[in-house]
Amino acid sequence: MSLTFLYQAPEQESRKAIFLIHGYGSSDSDLFQFAPHLPKDYHIFSLRGPYSLGFEQFAWYAIHFDENQKKFNDLDQASESLKAIKDFIDTEKKKLHLDHIDVMGFSQGCILSLALALNHPEFFKRVIGLSGYLNHEMLKNAENIGKQNTAFFLSHGIEDAVIPFAWATETRELLLKHGLNVEWHEYPTGHTVSYDNFKDLITFLSVNV
Repeated sequence: MSLTFLYQAPEQESRKAIFLIHGYGSSDSDLFQFAPHLPKDYHIFSLRGPYSLGFEQFAWYAIHFDENQKKFNDLDQASESLKAIKDFIDTEKKKLHLDHIDVMGFSQGCILSLALALNHPEFFKRVIGLSGYLNHEMLKNAENIGKQNTAFFLSHGIEDAVIPFAWATETRELLLKHGLNVEWHEYPTGHTVSYDNFKDLITFLSVNV
């Protein structure tokens, strides 16, 4: 599976990169709006989900509803997307000789970012998880939790009606329980990245190098 992406080159020769993973029903152009404000010495890749929902909207995996309107995720598609993202990053790592790799994801992209980091200990330097949570069904080995030397930035809106705030706090507590480096932020907002949230994640990227 090949992925479509947007790219911004660093202003100088660099071995650092950040990979942006959008949410359900969005596209690679969404988080790429952050690119002008991200560190100038980074290769910036914004990836597009492989499943089209029409009208320039994409997803990394399908979300279905049963007769009781309960949601469930297509884990086969999620697994395929996780592999495609990791393969894409591996290719760029080899081509650009990267030695510092970050990942940022919003909503569905956050879910995948957390799974990638926990499935591949010591691979990512930093994870910025926005408005998401850890889906345990996407973990290859739960024993990997705690083996990371990764810095995590997690944020969530208290009034989020798409992904419950409690799911995010459960993720935070689990990572802290395993001794991981977690910076947590919460905001009086819904399912979005507020201006304050954006400022905080930029600060995190600038000081946690």
